[in-house]
Amino acid sequence: MKILITGDTGFIGRNLKKRLTKESIEIIGFSKKQGLDVLNYEQILTWTKNVDIVYHLAAYAKPAESVINPVEAIETNIKGTVNVLEACRKNNFMLIYPSTCEIYGDSKTPISENHPINPPNPYASSKAACDRLCYSYARTYKLDIKIVRLFNPYGPYQQLNKIIPTFYIQAKVNNPITVYGDGSDTRDYVFIDDIVEGLWLARLLPSGEAVNLATGKATSNLEMALLVKEALKSRSQITFTDYPKAFGGIKHQVGSYKKAKELLGWEPHFSLKEGLKRTISWLDEVYASEYL
Repeated sequence: MKILITGDTGFIGRNLKKRLTKESIEIIGFSKKQGLDVLNYEQILTWTKNVDIVYHLAAYAKPAESVINPVEAIETNIKGTVNVLEACRKNNFMLIYPSTCEIYGDSKTPISENHPINPPNPYASSKAACDRLCYSYARTYKLDIKIVRLFNPYGPYQQLNKIIPTFYIQAKVNNPITVYGDGSDTRDYVFIDDIVEGLWLARLLPSGEAVNLATGKATSNLEMALLVKEALKSRSQITFTDYPKAFGGIKHQVGSYKKAKELLGWEPHFSLKEGLKRTISWLDEVYASEYL
């Protein structure tokens, strides 16, 4: 089996490659670090010949920044995905598309796959469009395409500007841990090992199907700050600040993984406490000496 991963040098891509090395498959990376770009249709068409599965991870994945740079976010995500879909039409590979919980918008109750799509920012809107384009290509052209909607992944190799690495860096040096709003915003955090296991299992989904990868548990920003502080035995004070003017964010989210369990036998195995322990251990090893 031969698998190509666009965006293989990113957070999810690096962890997915690590997971797939356990299987008897050939892994092909496709990223800008190789001089390759999903916005170049001829490149993606050439590189996907004789490939069995493509994971299309390459994306403009900056929700807050998309409020400031909407055209870049929309053009990158939609054009890149359409190029991959057109290559799928020509080269007839299985496509697994990692969508995002951002497309749903706010909800205090567990979100199922039938929840209305209410993207709150340009990034989320572009991902919602790509999600539905994947479905329409699967239905129109009878292509083997699966859609996996990821709730908030965290773990090793995540970007430092995300919430857990940010709190880690602040707490590690006993600086104030800065929380936006009043700390009551909630997210459903899924450890990256559970995410990549779900992405691997997604190959078993019926074509055109979409499933959530979630834990069904909501954690507030304040709770996360306290967990990181406790794990590091930090003396940091927790402070609160206003949202940036260009926010476009989500206040509350929690997902349901019932469908993924029914169709794939997938469920989260890592508790937030265990996932944080592993994440902090990695941050200590990789970033502590370099950034702190």
